[in-house]
Amino acid sequence: GRSNYLCRYRLELNASQDTLVGNKVAVEIVRKWAAQTRTGDISEVDEVSEQSPVWRHVTSTSENCLGSKCPDYSRCFVVKARQRALEADVVVVNHHLFFSDLNLKQEGFGELLPNYDAVVFDEAHNLVETASRFFGFSLSFYQIRDLMQDIRSTESEEKSGVDFSELIQHVAESLQNAIESQAGLRQNSLEYSELEYSQFPRCIEMLQLRLSELEVGLDAAALAGEGLHRCLMRLLQIQFWLDEWIHNSNSRNVRWLETGSKNFRLHSTPLDISPHLSELLESTERSWIFTSATLAVGTDFSTFVKSLGLETATTRQWPSPFDFEENSLLLLPEQLPDPRDRGYVDALEALVRELTDLSGGRCFCLFTSYAVMERMLQRLQHDFNWPVLVQGEAPKSELIRRFETLGNAVLLATASFWEGVDIKGSALSCVIIDKLPFASPSDPVLKRRLAICEEEGGNPFMEIQISSAVIALKQGAGRLIRSETDRGVLAICDNRLTRMRYGSIFLGSLPPMPRTTHLADVAGFFSVN
Repeated sequence: GRSNYLCRYRLELNASQDTLVGNKVAVEIVRKWAAQTRTGDISEVDEVSEQSPVWRHVTSTSENCLGSKCPDYSRCFVVKARQRALEADVVVVNHHLFFSDLNLKQEGFGELLPNYDAVVFDEAHNLVETASRFFGFSLSFYQIRDLMQDIRSTESEEKSGVDFSELIQHVAESLQNAIESQAGLRQNSLEYSELEYSQFPRCIEMLQLRLSELEVGLDAAALAGEGLHRCLMRLLQIQFWLDEWIHNSNSRNVRWLETGSKNFRLHSTPLDISPHLSELLESTERSWIFTSATLAVGTDFSTFVKSLGLETATTRQWPSPFDFEENSLLLLPEQLPDPRDRGYVDALEALVRELTDLSGGRCFCLFTSYAVMERMLQRLQHDFNWPVLVQGEAPKSELIRRFETLGNAVLLATASFWEGVDIKGSALSCVIIDKLPFASPSDPVLKRRLAICEEEGGNPFMEIQISSAVIALKQGAGRLIRSETDRGVLAICDNRLTRMRYGSIFLGSLPPMPRTTHLADVAGFFSVN
């Protein structure tokens, strides 16, 4: 995807701007790397965190890319990567780039990928989420703020003569008012109807007005150069999304707000993507193959095929080649309290310390929330026997490299490490999962889908919540055994697995691991070479 590559033009355009003043060290690191990299792949930069705001300013998006009119087009890393793709027999991309390419082709604006005869979607259990973003939209505070920054810097480059200072100041004030209006909101995610007594929708309407005023000036300036023209196109797209979010012209989408202390994000998400996807798949004669270790709940594919509108698809399931009976152990610790109890984190900490001492570190601790991960990190920074790595302190690829190199580390992580991580050998010999990964019941899209399921006479908990949680748990558990010679212990620290009737559905979907409730059995397992 484009966001993984350095954009030389944007690096020079933004490196000296006010928004990056507090990140001068990171900017200099990126500058030095830019002078020597051959690929432009930002994962090569170990010293700058993947969460650093610098990356947003030195990579491009489809909205701000100047294309063939960019002064650095002949040296563009994205272009070079795509040229290699055109010459290849097999091209590997992420789901998001695939759908971006579809979008361009449908709108008649060219293409990102070469023509293809067959599509294999690996990790296809994530397809609904990605496609939902494609068929809806998401607009963040940062997208608007970054556009204002780009207008300033591009105007200084192309010199249209239009004075944007007052127009941009008015937009900045409206953005700040919208941020402040979130102060009284009690949840981080709210459906539009829940904002009825909030000032936030009125602030967004004022923002829309200020952007319309900016459009007049930008329309006059756009003739000065391609950069300002692209800024105008981005502004028009933002205005369209704001209008859609305020007036909800598509009743099949859920409008919702995701809040933050210094930002916000507006979403419009389709409740059901199956009509869109089935139409897309039936409109071509290509082969479409969907593969993942976690498409089925037990042996049942119905939830997956229904979500994509693929009821006529052929399904097949193959057993794992790994000997789980001999090489793994599932620990279901009976001494832990319910995950919702106050004493749970204390008990979890004690268990993590005992388990990692038995495993000699070599452990992934996978959490269902950042809050619990942060609390555990604070606790393990004192009197802990093993090196601790934590998600976010370095790029994902660098954390994996450090974990494998150390050979006795404990990695604390959330969702992004539950899947797509392949560590073979003894460096990873224990995976601890804090609790069953149920989606948040406050999620606006999930709430609407649950409500519709109930209205239609279904069982929303069993049909939607259980199914998605089972798939997520299987992904987390799948980090442990990655080859025929791997050995390890999986600990799931949620007593609902044995206490609640639905626990058998989760257990029945896991690999055939021997089970225990006793740490003594874990000690015995690790004592065997």
